Amino acid sequence: MWHLYTFYQSFLLFLVSYFLDNGTVKTIHSKQIIPAVILCVCSAISGIFIGIYGALFMLISVYMLNFQRNNNWVRSLGIVSNASILLVISDHLTSVLVFFMGNEGYMETSFSNQTFYGIYFGVVTMILTFVVSYILKYFRISKQIDLRNNNIFIFINFFILITYYCNIFLGSYLGNTSDLIRLNFFFFLLYLCLSIIAFSFYYRTMKEKYNLIKKESDYKVLMEYTESIENQYKEVRKFRHDFQNILNSLDDYIMSDDFSGLKDYYLNEIKPTSEGISDMNFKLTELQNIKQREIKSVLALKLVTAQMSGIEIDLEIKEVIEDFPLDSIILVRSLGILLDNAIEALEELRIGKLAIAIFKNKKETQIIIQNDCAVHMPSIQLLKKEGFSTKGENRGLGLSNIKEMLANYKNVVLKTTIKDQLFTQQFIITRRDI
Repeated sequence: MWHLYTFYQSFLLFLVSYFLDNGTVKTIHSKQIIPAVILCVCSAISGIFIGIYGALFMLISVYMLNFQRNNNWVRSLGIVSNASILLVISDHLTSVLVFFMGNEGYMETSFSNQTFYGIYFGVVTMILTFVVSYILKYFRISKQIDLRNNNIFIFINFFILITYYCNIFLGSYLGNTSDLIRLNFFFFLLYLCLSIIAFSFYYRTMKEKYNLIKKESDYKVLMEYTESIENQYKEVRKFRHDFQNILNSLDDYIMSDDFSGLKDYYLNEIKPTSEGISDMNFKLTELQNIKQREIKSVLALKLVTAQMSGIEIDLEIKEVIEDFPLDSIILVRSLGILLDNAIEALEELRIGKLAIAIFKNKKETQIIIQNDCAVHMPSIQLLKKEGFSTKGENRGLGLSNIKEMLANYKNVVLKTTIKDQLFTQQFIITRRDI
């Protein structure tokens, strides 16, 4: 019976590891389930020959499955360590739960007792897994720290896991007693608490560093925006100067009644010049209606980048917008991703236009970004899938990142449409007080 429970525990460890790595278990394929079942059976069988040391085989097996999936040994080490710690805590919490429910005989070898214990253990494990997954997602989206790839966090958890199993193996060698098991769990919790405290200090340091980097980035964007405005101002001054010269040149023809010469001068000089002036793009002047500096800066930077790439721009901001009812960091990152995607698509297409419109009413603010696209485009669901990209391997994180960032904001909707070779992203941000 215990070997069946070992199989159950091994397979639960595989599921928890998969969930922490991907945020869901809905995408598990049969080609991943079959090797997992085989290795879990081997883990159960190994317990017959090497006893408690079969746990090492279980950990190594799940680690190899995880590594085969993401091809990142450090990340896999962290995921399996986190999952193992979750199972250890769940096991002890389940023991306490069963004890307080008055089922002191759960450790007996009867099938019913162990079955109920396994059910309780699975439920507690899944609850803790959802909680930890939410915490990981919160840090990744709100704090810009992906704990799954953070080396400090990974090796802290690995050290805790190694310490715990060393105590278990030592206890097995010396002879396990209930007091020794409780002492081991006490030290496990102590190491875990100390690690959380240490990581909190590390996180505080990283947060200060992140804020400093953000300020430097904001300053850089602001300087680029200022430079773009200065260039626009120079173009306006040049236009005024040219316009004054044109008026002066007309004066002599008019005063001498030389209308034939005036006609030739207009057709050969003024008309080509006017066409060139009409082609000049002063679109950035409408950005003065955006009063939120960081939003104005990222728009200016991306529009200047598009102009330098020779992309035609159509910008419409007809009314003053004081602020946006959304976290500025989330909005800046989202706009940056969407505009980068649009610019890259137009550069690859070599024709087309980038159109941006921002308007508001009493209930909501809308940001519409539209660009020409290729005739054959993948489905919208596929474009938003993590890892998918039309631009090459390991580049399909933009739209999936936006989807994750906006998941916690109920007042924001991002509508994506593809119609008539136009790719349109529509941000709808509802006021929070509505």
